[in-house]
Amino acid sequence: MQATSWLTVGALAAGALVLAGLAYWELVIAEGAHLGQRVVVRLYDWTAQRYESIKKFDIEYEDRALGEPLALALRRIAPCHVLDVAAGTGRLARSLLRQPAFAGVVVNLDLSQAMLLHTRHHLAQHARRVHRVQSPASRLPFVDNTFHAVSFLEALEFLPDRKAAAREAVRVLRPGGWLLLSNRVGPDVPWLRGMTFSRPEFLAVLSELGLCEIDVQLWELDYDLAWARKPL
Repeated sequence: MQATSWLTVGALAAGALVLAGLAYWELVIAEGAHLGQRVVVRLYDWTAQRYESIKKFDIEYEDRALGEPLALALRRIAPCHVLDVAAGTGRLARSLLRQPAFAGVVVNLDLSQAMLLHTRHHLAQHARRVHRVQSPASRLPFVDNTFHAVSFLEALEFLPDRKAAAREAVRVLRPGGWLLLSNRVGPDVPWLRGMTFSRPEFLAVLSELGLCEIDVQLWELDYDLAWARKPL
């Protein structure tokens, strides 16, 4: 009987470890991607206050990788309108609005209300140059050819139709405007089977969208970041 009890305890412990591992894989590594959009949004609502520490946010890195080159690309346009899809805590806006070369406004769009509230806190000093919109990325509430630049970062892997979401981003982009689009490529990709593009697939999608001047760079170790332009 004692041996049987120990076996039962061992089986329960093993089962608990397996469940803990599955939960960590799904909720931390995959960020709820397999559980549907509602779960993903809820997770982001819960983690909004800790999001930047989780992501190890570094404003100087954001400036070098995003803010400075985007401000340079848009320097001849005033007023300039930029859309940040799945904006999170407004990291792109904070970097872009720090740049003297940028003369314009940023629209932060996200489905997580907590994330949008967080952007208001971080961007209070730029309140007149930042707008917040709660909306899904798959159906952008803007007319065609609205923005001079659209960023769509760290989000494709959470959407049921990645190509359709990318098409939406291009739809609201003005001719001659810039699209910044990321694709997850890091060591966690095998856990996200069917939710990311291979590098050849990513390039093919960008070409299918009719974009030009395509340049794909490694970004934040876990992503490829594409800079691409909508033809005039």
